[in-house]
Amino acid sequence: MRQFIGELKRRHVFRTAIAYLAASWLLVQLLETLFPIFDIPETSIRWVVIVLAIALVPVLALSWVFEWTPEGLRKDDDAAVGQEERRRSSRKLDGIVIIILSLAVGYFALDKFLFEPPAPLQQNTIAVLPFLDLSTGGDQQYFSDGIAEELLNLLAKVPRLRVAARTSSWSFKGKDTPVAEIGKTLNVAHVLEGSVRTSGNRMRITAQLISAADGFHLWSETYDVPAGEIFEVQDRISASIVDALTIEVLGDMPKSEQTTPAAHTLFLEGRYLERQGSPESMARATELFEQSLALDQGYVSARVALAVALINQTVAGLRPWDEGHEMARAHLLRALEYDPENAGAHAQLAWIAQSYDGDLAAAAGFVERAVELAPGDPTLIGNASVLVGSLGRLEEAIALQEYSVAQTPVDPRAHFNLGLAYYFMRRLDEAEASIRKVLVLSPDYSSARYRLGTILLFKGDADAALEAFEDEEDEAFRVKGRAVATHALGRQEESDAALRELIEGWGEQWPSEVAQVHAFRGELDEAFDWLEKDYEIFGAAGWGEWRSMLLYDNLRDDPRWQQFLERVGVSDEQLRKVSLDLTLPPAVADRS
Repeated sequence: MRQFIGELKRRHVFRTAIAYLAASWLLVQLLETLFPIFDIPETSIRWVVIVLAIALVPVLALSWVFEWTPEGLRKDDDAAVGQEERRRSSRKLDGIVIIILSLAVGYFALDKFLFEPPAPLQQNTIAVLPFLDLSTGGDQQYFSDGIAEELLNLLAKVPRLRVAARTSSWSFKGKDTPVAEIGKTLNVAHVLEGSVRTSGNRMRITAQLISAADGFHLWSETYDVPAGEIFEVQDRISASIVDALTIEVLGDMPKSEQTTPAAHTLFLEGRYLERQGSPESMARATELFEQSLALDQGYVSARVALAVALINQTVAGLRPWDEGHEMARAHLLRALEYDPENAGAHAQLAWIAQSYDGDLAAAAGFVERAVELAPGDPTLIGNASVLVGSLGRLEEAIALQEYSVAQTPVDPRAHFNLGLAYYFMRRLDEAEASIRKVLVLSPDYSSARYRLGTILLFKGDADAALEAFEDEEDEAFRVKGRAVATHALGRQEESDAALRELIEGWGEQWPSEVAQVHAFRGELDEAFDWLEKDYEIFGAAGWGEWRSMLLYDNLRDDPRWQQFLERVGVSDEQLRKVSLDLTLPPAVADRS
């Protein structure tokens, strides 16, 4: 048997078989591409394969009988060539085999990665774009945006329909982006766009549902109605979209929240202004929400929006810490009296419990309820991930935030939170990539360059870290970053000056930030003194998340660190006692 195998090798039968099979596979692939062009039935490929398989036998037989020599193809017995000539012919055949295999591999790569069509989009997916303001004065953008967002919220309540988050859809506002590109970016099969024209007490709303695959209109309608019929129009549009997509709805279709047209208009304008983020716009938004509630005390959307505005003002230092949070809590609890199943109210109460009360158990209860009421909502899942990370379950937090990013791929906030989660897990390369993505999506994103600087600092590149810190627009973070980076570079006088500036400017407002600088500089007594000041002002709030900050690394082996964590309720043992059971979306569950 060994002699027979040796003879097969000598006569190049194995080489011939390999070359023949590779060439046959390449031929079949090419014919699969060419046959449809010439209207040749695809079933003909089957006969080609059969013929090639049958032909393999005589090809191998000929390879046994004949040999390729420098003088041409000759019978093996007559191939009177020397040993060198045999080696030369073997090398030629090897070259042919290599060429054929290279062509086959090259064709496979092109077919797989260049010519293969993208995976089809899920059909029950949609993005709602901001509607155009076609009013004569061009001053009703808040109203057209508001209608589009109300439609988005309605459609998001349809269980079998996945709706792209507002933060993702709104990223295309003011851009002339092709529908196909929007669909590809947001991974949706359909796009809803429209326009609003108001005139006196009447409005004209046009909506059109477009297929992202081919740009064809699946449904379009124009409504010319009195302003008082806005809610009925929203319900009719959402129902028409569900019908056009042939989605089966179990039970009743979601309905718009009813209120007076005047209260609704005040709410839409307030929400539009609040998102602009300036102190003036947030103050004006609060007034508009209050005016809306004066017209309708049971208007839950306006009450939740008012609570969010109060929280944002408080975090920005525009309201007293205790006053702002307590006012927001009161409005949220009142909202739940009118609508116990309002997911947004539960989510905001979770944030207050975590970041103001320091009560992680209560926060977990609110988060569980919010996710139960709105399963799969990427914004709620992203918020939940922050709490999960605060409980020390960092791997689970990353999985949740990765889901949020996958569902809202152009939302800088989702990428920012994912970057923080990677940072806390010390997965610094991934953290850096996420924060750089934030800066691509939103170059002015607050504190993003500071976060990038801290990541680079712990990657060992203090020079790049300092450069990132100096580019940060938030002055407090810029000064803090300068203090730690210059210390890492051995420029102690500059670090001392930056630390003094941080203390004088923001020490009373954010003592924990000063503590982090002292901790990084190895000044442990000073760091713990500032932690005590932080506890006196803010109590246990926020420490579930802050315990993971890498700038505190020098404190972790000091006995005082564990004592402090136990006092604020976030030692490992205390966190293990907090129960948080989330019903995860399938995309998350499948990852684990």
